[in-house]
Amino acid sequence: MKRKTLKSVFCYSATVLALTFGANLLFTPNVYAESYESRTNKDSGIPLFDQVPESTALFPETLLNWNPKSDPDAPFNVSKVPLSTRVQGKKMNLDQSTEAKVLSIAIVNQHTKGTPSQGGTDKAVYNFTNWQYVDTLVAWAGSSGEGIIVPPSGDVTDSAHRNGVPVVGTVFFPPEAYGGKSEWVEQFVQKDRKGNFPMADKLLEMSSSYGFDGWFINQETNVNEQTASAMKEFMLYLQARKPKNQQVIWYDSMIPSGNVAWQGALNDTNQGYFQEGKKRVSDKMFIDFRWQGLVSSREKAAQLKRDPYDLFAGIDVQANGVNSRRKPSSIMGTDGNPLVSLGLYCPDWTLRDGGQYDIDRYWENEKLLWINPQGDPRAVESPKTEWQGVSRYYVEKTPVTSLPFLTNFNVGNGDAIYKNGTKVKEGTFNNRSIQDVMPTYRWVIDNDEENQLEAAISYEDAFNGGSSIKLTGQMTADKQTFIKLYAAQVKVTASDTATVVTKGADETSLVLELKGKEQPLTIQGTQRPLENGWVETTYSLKPAACQTITTVGLNLKNAQTEAASIYLGQLRMGKEKATPVSAISNLTFSGKTIVDDLTESIRMHWDTKGKNTASYRIYREVDGQLQFEGETANTSYTLLNQERTGDTATYQVIPVDHYGREEQRKGAAAVYTFEALKKPEITINASNTLISVGETITLSADVSKSTDTVSWEVVGATPESASGKEVSLSFAKAGIYTVKAIAANATGETENIKENYLHVYDQNAGIKIENLSTLPTTTATQGSGYTNDRESYRFALDGNLNTKWCDNGSEKPWMIADLGALKTISGFELFHAGAGGESPEWNTRDYDISVSSDGNDWTTVVQHRGNTANSSKDAIGLVEARYFKLSLEKAEQNGKTARIYDWQIIGVNQTGIIKP
Repeated sequence: MKRKTLKSVFCYSATVLALTFGANLLFTPNVYAESYESRTNKDSGIPLFDQVPESTALFPETLLNWNPKSDPDAPFNVSKVPLSTRVQGKKMNLDQSTEAKVLSIAIVNQHTKGTPSQGGTDKAVYNFTNWQYVDTLVAWAGSSGEGIIVPPSGDVTDSAHRNGVPVVGTVFFPPEAYGGKSEWVEQFVQKDRKGNFPMADKLLEMSSSYGFDGWFINQETNVNEQTASAMKEFMLYLQARKPKNQQVIWYDSMIPSGNVAWQGALNDTNQGYFQEGKKRVSDKMFIDFRWQGLVSSREKAAQLKRDPYDLFAGIDVQANGVNSRRKPSSIMGTDGNPLVSLGLYCPDWTLRDGGQYDIDRYWENEKLLWINPQGDPRAVESPKTEWQGVSRYYVEKTPVTSLPFLTNFNVGNGDAIYKNGTKVKEGTFNNRSIQDVMPTYRWVIDNDEENQLEAAISYEDAFNGGSSIKLTGQMTADKQTFIKLYAAQVKVTASDTATVVTKGADETSLVLELKGKEQPLTIQGTQRPLENGWVETTYSLKPAACQTITTVGLNLKNAQTEAASIYLGQLRMGKEKATPVSAISNLTFSGKTIVDDLTESIRMHWDTKGKNTASYRIYREVDGQLQFEGETANTSYTLLNQERTGDTATYQVIPVDHYGREEQRKGAAAVYTFEALKKPEITINASNTLISVGETITLSADVSKSTDTVSWEVVGATPESASGKEVSLSFAKAGIYTVKAIAANATGETENIKENYLHVYDQNAGIKIENLSTLPTTTATQGSGYTNDRESYRFALDGNLNTKWCDNGSEKPWMIADLGALKTISGFELFHAGAGGESPEWNTRDYDISVSSDGNDWTTVVQHRGNTANSSKDAIGLVEARYFKLSLEKAEQNGKTARIYDWQIIGVNQTGIIKP
């Protein structure tokens, strides 16, 4: 796979862009075993977990030991949404192919490991919605430090399946330069005594247990010929045993000799991983980006009696997106049709490199990448020298093939959650599990005369979920705007109805195209006002009875000539009828994670047959009312950040049918017990511990969330007593001072005393506080390792934020600094990845600093946990030391690579300041 020039801020040998990138690709020593240990609260009997459920990421040996029954996170990674049936819509422009397909290889989650299983409070996630152009999604992930066998998270599978798109997980064997190990491949393809492939059986078990649709095998580790042959046999084994709905996708990388030699084509060398005689080895092949011409690949597929559209020519858009050298037009033949199918690598560029996690930029980039600059799939103005958008050459598909059909235009993230037009939960969120089927066409709008409406996804208001479609622009009185929303293939009866919920439109007509009819059918409806300005319009579908609807759209009118803002909140089609929804039973709390002493995240599970059930809503009983807390399509769910208001709380889970109706009588309730409230914890920090007379310092207290008051006493300070989590004070006299702080809550008080913590010196004492790391005598020659000579330990001590120490090969990186002689130390400052221009996600999270006078006996003086900042300061009570050990207990927010741009050891270049 091709490599790109890297900026100096990255670990030179840690990161590869393109398929060898993975998601935070890291070195690691042999790490195989994963534990799923938990503790049990003695009061409630509920298991305690250190974190909320996370998506799975394994190595070969941990895959072999994986069992969904013993993995407590497994139930939360399941998708229970079946794969919807899809059909093609009508061609929106003459260039669209009805045969070629699109494979999206997207980094759907920011990290390989540490991804919450069911979403969270971060709005800026890759909540992809242009499913109408994608035929298969590869949930791309993999890291030699975090896991190389990575199934898709259940929320991604839910949203894809609802839109009719199969999802496959990733098996990623990295190149050796990026942590790949040939023994991983050898373990993967090893047979048991009966001639079976245990790893293949485990892959099938996992895809069946989690509900996704197969595997993408990306083998880029050089191995021997025997292992390469075993890999092909492994794939044939998978083919023979996988269900019909599963697929195996091969990446053009390794060849039969075992060498990694990207061919950039289907040819005689790599054809054996695609087809072996009459036996299908892989269902699809992703052709590496090196392809120059595709005619020979198409011809080779025909020779093998395979559909050429099972081949996907790769276009790498990870770094440059719509400015990439290759365009969708690059795959076209002389007849204007695609020679093979299209494979997009990292279209998540729209959010990452191209959007920098800005949601407004994300939606604009999505329009450019998938549609075109005009935001209309009918437009063909873009020349072939520019990015034309995927819609130019690939026809739209739709899962609207049966009734009832319901959409709230909910994309699965937002700034708040709404229910029936009323805001029921504040705060940003992402929950891709409940993403709706979004419009097939983005956007097909026809404005009469001077109407100027344009459409966009909006988080400003919603009917259900977190978003709606907002149309804005000038409208002329009684002139209509038509918006085509969905392609469909639905046969209706005389008793079927449709409803549309809008805000800001005086008149909304339903417009249906019918199979075999040249003119669309326009149906007027009956309006009914709802809460908060929303209006429901109901239509009888009797005029379309016994006919097949092929598209669904709306005509919008206003009575006044003025600027308009119209929101589309819901579309529902199908006869309103009673449906027997399965009851919920055995609602239990399967685990908890303590966020702080007033906040817990709660794991829930319930049993149900799930008949006629679209989702489940979870409520908390508060003052006799039901307070919305979450929604899922799964039967296991984690309620995040539940606030303690008493010793217990009652929760209800209510099933929701496919018409969006709650069946409260079929729900279940259970009482949850919070951890017993204890006296508060308190730690004391100072901005500086070595200060001059008259200098102002800040004392701060890290306390439990339940803390009501914090009081301070520092005898000899001005002032001597104060209250609050942060106070400022100074000293009129030189000396050594003790700090006392007391935290109190409803349970009691906790006192913390730091004896002889603050050293105050006279301004004429000649004391100079400086960064001792840059002294000529300071060296660094010991540590866990570094990537290369340009990223060794010494660059953490040079005072230059353009250089760094980087170690991507250790579980817990560490380094030792030697000042050359004893010095007086008052604190430290660390500059992490973000300080050097890299992602704050790579900032060190947890670290310790220890000191020694002889390099043998060590005393830990700093234990810093939960850091997210680009730089962090730690003041300590004065010590004399020569050696300093920095131990990164958690080198990133989720990963294991050390990135320290500067480590300042703050103190005085002398001893004797500390008095006995």
